[in-house]
Amino acid sequence: MTERDIWSAIATARDNAKAAEEQELARVESADTAELQRSASVRIAARQAVREALDDILGE
Repeated sequence: MTERDIWSAIATARDNAKAAEEQELARVESADTAELQRSASVRIAARQAVREALDDILGE
């Protein structure tokens, strides 16, 4: 794997994390109960942390 491939893989992972984050946001909006809303919110926070970490890596 070349350096370019590694950076491309990191960018793809970041994009996938962003897409998953958006799916979780939709789940929060459509959640029927507070429990479902809370669990989706926790997943959003985790995915945001991953995405932000990958953004930091790509920014350096």
